[in-house]
Amino acid sequence: MACVRSVWALKYLNSVKNVFTFFVSVTDQNKKNYVFINQAMSWSSAQQYCRKNYKDLAMIENQEENTEAQNAKPSSDLVWIGLYREPWTWSDGSRSSFRNWLPTTGLNNVDKNQHCITENPQHQWADEFCNIPWVFVCHQGEHLKKY
Repeated sequence: MACVRSVWALKYLNSVKNVFTFFVSVTDQNKKNYVFINQAMSWSSAQQYCRKNYKDLAMIENQEENTEAQNAKPSSDLVWIGLYREPWTWSDGSRSSFRNWLPTTGLNNVDKNQHCITENPQHQWADEFCNIPWVFVCHQGEHLKKY
């Protein structure tokens, strides 16, 4: 992470000086910040909320991101993430190659109608009915942050 500090001095009426200080944090553009939303919604409503207020529902592409997303929420919660079925695709439309299914029941697809994915407290994923309200995790890419 790099920090930049700048001070601008402006003169008004040749006698008044105002000084503004700001810091900008620059981080890896590919790093995602995960944010837990403690409001239960359907998968599609959660997706809309994340897109409006952040970037999208949590997109988890490797074990490190899976752990980071898990750490963003209380340990007891089952949450929506941005994965959905046919074929396994992230909320932004990209294909998923990383998966962390719950053994035996992760992909049971009850009534062939469980198309959205939750993550449990053990970092494992399971398919669920998309209209069930769950709390959820959003992500945002951080490359510039204002202080």
